[in-house]
Amino acid sequence: MAISSFYQKLMRAFTPLSRVRRGLMMLALVMGFTYSGQAQNLENLGKGDAFSMSGGINANQVFYQANGVADRRDPYNYFLSGNLNFVLYGWSVPFSFSYSNQNATFQQPFNQYGLSPTYKWVTAHLGYRSMTFSKYSLAGHLFLGAGVELTPSDKIKVAAMYGRLQKPVELDTTKAANLPAYRRMGGGAKVTLGGSTHSVDLTFFRAADEASSLQTDPRSMEIYPEENFVVSLGVSTKVFKRLSFKGEMASSAITSDSRAEDVQANNAYDQLDFLFQPKTSSAYYLAMNGALQYQFKKSAFGVAYERVDPGYRTLGAYYFNNDLENIALTHSSRWLNQKLSVSARGGLQRNNLDKDELNTMNRLSGALSLNYQISPRIVSTVNYSNFSTVVNFRTPEQQFNQVTPYDNLDTLNYRQISQNASLGLNFILGESKERRQNLNMNVAYQQSADEQGGEALNTGSQFYNFNSSYSMNLQPQALTLSLSGNANVSESPTTQNLIYGPALSVRKSLRDNKVSLTGTLSYNNSQANGVLASRVVNLRMGANYVLLEKHQFNLNVTAVNRFSPQNETQQRYREYVAELGYNYNFNIK
Repeated sequence: MAISSFYQKLMRAFTPLSRVRRGLMMLALVMGFTYSGQAQNLENLGKGDAFSMSGGINANQVFYQANGVADRRDPYNYFLSGNLNFVLYGWSVPFSFSYSNQNATFQQPFNQYGLSPTYKWVTAHLGYRSMTFSKYSLAGHLFLGAGVELTPSDKIKVAAMYGRLQKPVELDTTKAANLPAYRRMGGGAKVTLGGSTHSVDLTFFRAADEASSLQTDPRSMEIYPEENFVVSLGVSTKVFKRLSFKGEMASSAITSDSRAEDVQANNAYDQLDFLFQPKTSSAYYLAMNGALQYQFKKSAFGVAYERVDPGYRTLGAYYFNNDLENIALTHSSRWLNQKLSVSARGGLQRNNLDKDELNTMNRLSGALSLNYQISPRIVSTVNYSNFSTVVNFRTPEQQFNQVTPYDNLDTLNYRQISQNASLGLNFILGESKERRQNLNMNVAYQQSADEQGGEALNTGSQFYNFNSSYSMNLQPQALTLSLSGNANVSESPTTQNLIYGPALSVRKSLRDNKVSLTGTLSYNNSQANGVLASRVVNLRMGANYVLLEKHQFNLNVTAVNRFSPQNETQQRYREYVAELGYNYNFNIK
C-alpha cells in the first residue's frame, strides 16, 4: 500500500513539471529580447553574427517516503536552475539562476539570479555573483550587486565590485538555530600591471555592517556590527630564465563593534580615515606568502612560505585559517622516458605565533606520489604521506610557578603520528571492437598513534581498505556490466569494525543511444567485534531518454532495506527516493 501511494505521487508530478517548463521557456524568450536590446552597439552593426542565444533549463523533483522509521528528509523538494547566453554583434550576455522550495530553510539566499555580459575586454557582473581578488581579501564571497572586469591589454587588468554580502536576519527566539545578522555591504578593486614575466597586483577591499538594519539589538548574543578594510600587494616575477617568484603581503583592519569610540591608531590607517576609521575595538593584522621555484629540464624544485597573524580574517571570505606559519619544500620530475612521474612535498607548520596560548602545535608533514606505467596495459600508482603533530600544553600554574625553563619540559608533550599509504593497479584485459575488459584493484592503509611524554598511549587506530572492480563493455549490444567488491577494516585498542559487500551494476543503451537504462544492486554487512551491526540492501534503477537532441528526461528510483539487529526499537526499515528530472538545451542562431 505504501509503495503504490509512493508511485501515485510520482505520476502526479508530470503535470506541474510541464507547466514549469512552459513558464521558464516564456521567461527565457522575454529576457532574451530585453537583454539583446540593451546590449546593442551601433559601431558593430553588420559585423559578425547578428544574434545568437544558447543555454539550458533544468528542473528536478525529489520524492521521499519511509516505512518503519520517521521520515529523515522532506517528502517533496523541487529544484529549478538555468543558464542563458545571448550574443549580439560581439556582445556576450550570460545569465544564470537557481530556485528551490528549500530557500525558506536558509538564512542567506538560496535562490539566486545573475548575469555576466561580456564585450571584447569588458565583463560586467550583475545580480548574485562572486569574484576573487586574493585569498587574503575578497575570496569567492557571494554578493548581490555589480562588478566589472577590464582587460584593455595584456599588461593592464582592473576588477571592481560593490554589493550586499549578507542580508539582515532578525532575532527569532522560536528558532534555536537562527542567528541574527546585520546587513553587510562591501566593495573593492584590484589593479594588475605587467604581463606573464613581471606583474604587480594592488588590492583593496572594504566591508561594513549597517547597525540600523536590525530592529532588535543582538548584543546579548555577542553579535555586533563589524567593519573591515584590507589592502594587499602581490608580486610575480621571473628572476631569470628558470627561476620564478610569486608572493603577496596583506594588511587587514577589523573593527569588532563599529559603534565604539574613534581613536588614533598610530599607524598608516590614521591617514586612511576616509576608508577606515580606527576605533577602540579595532585590531590590525598581517598575512604574507611567497613561493620560489627553479625549473630544470626534467624536474622542478621549490620552496613556499606563509605566515598569517593570529586573529587575521577578512569579511570577504567565508572561512579563514590564521595563527599559522608554514614552510614547505616541493619536487616534481619525470623519468624512464616519461613512464615514471615523481611528486614529493615536505613541510613544517606551527601555531601560537604570539606565544600567548596555553598550547603550541608543531606539525611535520611529508608526502610522496609515484605513477609508473609498467606496460601499455598496466598502470600502477603509489602514494605515501606521514604527518607528525607535536602539541605542548602549558597550564597557567606551570607557566607562573616553574623555577627554571627546564621544569615540566615534556611531561605534557603530546605527539600524534598519522601515516597513509595506498597502492593502485589498473589492468586492461582486453580491448577489441566487440569487447573491452578492465580490472582495477586498490589497497589503502592508514595508521594513527599517540605519544605523551615519550610514552606510547593505548590509543590510535589502523584502517585497511580493499576494493576491486571488473567491468566488461560489449560494444555490439551497447551493454556494460560491472562487478565490484569492497572491504573496510578499522581497528582500535577496544573495537574492531568490518564492513564488506559486493555490488553489481548494468547499463544498457537502446534506440541509437537515445534511451539508457541502468541498475545497481549492492549488499553491505557491518560487524562490530564480530557481531552483526547492520545489513543493508540498496537497489537503484534509472532511465534516461533524449528527445530531438535537446530534451532530456530522467527518472531514478532508489530503495534501501536496512536491518539492525542490535537496535531494539527499529530493527528493520525501508526508504524510497525518486527523482524526476527534465533538461532542455538549445542553441539559436
